[in-house]
Amino acid sequence: MILKYAIALALLIVLAAVFTWAFLPARYLPGNRARHLRIRLHLRLHPGKGFAHSFSLWLRWGRLAALRRSGRIRSGLPLWYRVAEPHQHTVFLGRAHYRHALRVPLIGNQRYQDLLNVRRDSCAA
Repeated sequence: MILKYAIALALLIVLAAVFTWAFLPARYLPGNRARHLRIRLHLRLHPGKGFAHSFSLWLRWGRLAALRRSGRIRSGLPLWYRVAEPHQHTVFLGRAHYRHALRVPLIGNQRYQDLLNVRRDSCAA
């Protein structure tokens, strides 16, 4: 009977250690960071401290984030087309962890001119 409790306690401790490693950020850098990060990405876990999690990726770089900003860029495009076809108003950058698509809205003419002016001013200084 005591042996069953000892095995259950050992199993509980191992599961708690695995849960802590998988879901809680560490306070230290691992010895072999590349291997550690590759294992975490292969297991589809949060990559580690300092990386964005799924909610922040969705909030800043997802389809809905691009849709919120696209009304200023393609104001003539109806909302239904912007919802159904994001390639009409966004540029696909690539994929982050969990295969989350990263999208940015197209830059309007006025904003593009402002960016060019800032670059010219910084180069002239």
